[in-house]
Amino acid sequence: MIAGENGRLWVDRAFRATLKDRYHPDGIRCPIVLYHGIDESGGPWTVTPGRFRRQIEWLADAFEPLTMSGAIDRWRRDSLPRNPAVVTFDDGFRSTVETALPILEANGVAATHYVVPGLLGERFEGRRVMSREEVLDLDAHGHEIGAHTMTHPDLTTVDRETARREIVDSRDAIETITGERPRSFAYPYGAFDRTAARLVENAGYESATTVIGSDVVDFDAPMALPRITVMREHDRRDVEGMVDGDRRWQRLLREVLPFR
Repeated sequence: MIAGENGRLWVDRAFRATLKDRYHPDGIRCPIVLYHGIDESGGPWTVTPGRFRRQIEWLADAFEPLTMSGAIDRWRRDSLPRNPAVVTFDDGFRSTVETALPILEANGVAATHYVVPGLLGERFEGRRVMSREEVLDLDAHGHEIGAHTMTHPDLTTVDRETARREIVDSRDAIETITGERPRSFAYPYGAFDRTAARLVENAGYESATTVIGSDVVDFDAPMALPRITVMREHDRRDVEGMVDGDRRWQRLLREVLPFR
C-alpha cells in the first residue's frame, strides 16, 4: 500500500536521493504531468498562473501533448508521436477552468481532468470546485473528463464495498453529465493497492494514474501509470528536471502491482 501525503513525500525524497540516474527501465518516455489548482493562494499543491504558463509553453514546445486516453489509443495503434506527453489535473478545482484553460488553449494542449462528481459546485480543501456546466465546457473544448471517485476518499482505508461504490458511482455520474463513460481514473491522494486497482479495472476503466514519479510509462500496466506532480515550489527549470529521467519507481511498480 502506498498512502498518505507525508509518507509519500518522504519516500519520494528518499528514492530521489538514492536511485536517480541509476535505474533505466523498459517502457516509453511519455511524461504524465499532474497539477491541482492554478492560482495565487500559496498552497503547496497550487501553481501560480505565471509559472504554469511558462511550464505549459515549454511542454507544448518540447512534446506533443495528448489526453490520457488519447495516448493509450495511439500506443495501441503503434502511432505515438516521437515525444508524447500528457497534462492532467486532479480534483476539478474551478481555477482549472478560469485560469488554466485559456493557457492550455493558447498552447494547443488538451488535458485530462479527473473530477469528483460529489463535490461539484462545492468547496474542497478551501477552494472552489467547478460546476457541472464547467465540466461540460471542458468536454466541449476537447478535454478529457476522467473520474477521481465520488467523494475523494483514500481507497486503501475504506472497506471494499465502499471503494467499489466510489469508483462505480463516479463513473456513472460523469457519464450522466457528459453523455460518455469515462475511460480514465486517478486514485485520490495517489493511494492504491491491489484491491483498489482491481476494482478500477473491473469497473471498465482503461487506465488509472498514481502519483509515483517517472517520465517512462509502461502502458502494459495501465492500472498504475506514473505521474510527475508539479507543486508551488517548482518553476519551469524544476519541471524540466523532473520530466527528464526521473525513473526510480519502475521496478517498485512491477514488484508491488504487476498488472498486465
